[in-house]
Amino acid sequence: MKIINFGMIAIVLCLSNRHAQNETKTKTTTDTTTTFTTTISNSDKPCVELVFCLDATGSMSGLIHTAKEKIWDIVTVMTQAEPAPDIKLGMIFYRDLQDDFVTKVYQQTENIDSIYSELLLIEAAGGGDSPESVNQALNEAVSKMRWTSGKNVYRTIFLVGDCPPHMDYKQDIKYPVSCKTANEKGVVINTIKLGIQCQEAVAHFKAIADATNGEYLQLGQNADDVVIESPYDDSIRYYSYKIDASKIYYGSAEIQESMNIKQKSALGLYNNSSDNAIASRAQYNISKSGVNNFYGKNELVQEIMANEVSLEDIKEDALPENMQKMNNKERKKYVANLKKQRKENLANLHRLSKLREEFIIIKKKENPEKDSFSAKIFEVIKKQAATKGVEFEK
Repeated sequence: MKIINFGMIAIVLCLSNRHAQNETKTKTTTDTTTTFTTTISNSDKPCVELVFCLDATGSMSGLIHTAKEKIWDIVTVMTQAEPAPDIKLGMIFYRDLQDDFVTKVYQQTENIDSIYSELLLIEAAGGGDSPESVNQALNEAVSKMRWTSGKNVYRTIFLVGDCPPHMDYKQDIKYPVSCKTANEKGVVINTIKLGIQCQEAVAHFKAIADATNGEYLQLGQNADDVVIESPYDDSIRYYSYKIDASKIYYGSAEIQESMNIKQKSALGLYNNSSDNAIASRAQYNISKSGVNNFYGKNELVQEIMANEVSLEDIKEDALPENMQKMNNKERKKYVANLKKQRKENLANLHRLSKLREEFIIIKKKENPEKDSFSAKIFEVIKKQAATKGVEFEK
């Protein structure tokens, strides 16, 4: 068992990345994307929309390191709801005007891999003074995310940092206004004040949480958490990689290109992530909530196995390029072999993930982590989500 520093939570993450969807460096907010409006869900299926809003200045190095290790554990906890919810994750990283960026925004998506890839690129830097651009980050979390409206949607932001907002920046939309907008959209803002420095931040963080019926927590500067390494992690990495590497996509050229990019990105995670993080990702991916993240759109083998499409129904020019060169008999043999391998690899992944889960449960009972950062976060999420029809296992 290993103690790590954890400084990330919730639904939208405020951090920074050099390839962010939105990046602001000037005194006024600049945005290369369109204005995001609320989407409407007509489904009775529950939905969890999480945005982490994180301080990414130099004092947050421990927090960001732990976020990289624990993000998959956080979203995997969400899969325990019954019925399994759709899960979307977004992130925002923030610093201040004098730094190399003010905010970087990553839109909510079911493609958790894409968010995680950006998180891996983040390093804590800048800052060195107080306050920070909390107001801008929070307003963008509330206003720029595609929040879904509906009765069974739990929408939340976790604002995590150690310094107060700049109340002197005339161009900023101040947090009382952002909190009012959040209430109109049904978004709960939870705040986590890290460390004992910058005590003037406490009143602001409490006010933000109170204004949206959220929770306020004050934790240690490094937000210590626990990583439990299991004897199954390495094998889970092996089978997870085999599945990711075996995916083939059909459809239009645009769909195949976008999905091939997603696949390449997923394979790149294995070079930059710990065995524990990869194993947690695999557990999320094999859950009902993780299917879209795992396979994306138009993954041929998975959709044939799920009886969602048949090989005969797909036009030749919509097949992967290598299959277009095959005759019908060769295609059937090729797909049959891929199905066989996929079933075997999935069976092993499920078996090993179950053993890992049981191992972790035992270790947690031996060393309770009730005061860990992620445990505190889950307590908040579990209580709040229940009011939106998102019930978790006892």
